Amino acid sequence: MDQKIQEIKSGEGLGQLKFGMSTNQVKQILGEPDEVETYSYETEEGELSETWHYDSAELSISFDEEEDWKLVSIAISAQDVLFKGHKLIGLKYDELVKALKSLEIGHLEFEDWSSAESPNHKLISAEEIEINFWLDDDVLSEIQLGPLFDDDDNIKWPAIG
Repeated sequence: MDQKIQEIKSGEGLGQLKFGMSTNQVKQILGEPDEVETYSYETEEGELSETWHYDSAELSISFDEEEDWKLVSIAISAQDVLFKGHKLIGLKYDELVKALKSLEIGHLEFEDWSSAESPNHKLISAEEIEINFWLDDDVLSEIQLGPLFDDDDNIKWPAIG
């Protein structure tokens, strides 16, 4: 795994990738994405979002038009990614819950997102640190993180520099 993007830092980003970076700043670190998807969350002409996929890094990042195309979301599936010094991707449900509780990251929410396409799809979210842990077949398959928010629901952008 690229050392530049190995360590998850809640509220900040992934290694050198920081929430609030522009698309050009991200390209300077990661280069061109393998795939770009542009979409709107709302049915009527809502604000657009763009997700960039970096296949070899097992990484997807999103930028929102509403936030002047700043980096607002990171999803990583690489086995070597670290969170507080721990490799979590690939852990079984019980091992993951135990590890997360030992890391004292605040209250954990547990949700079942199973569907016909994903019959055993679960989410453990740590809202205080804006990190979601997605499990397929009771194994952690993806960690999704976003920036922190203040009491008025404004994004607390980390320092970039």
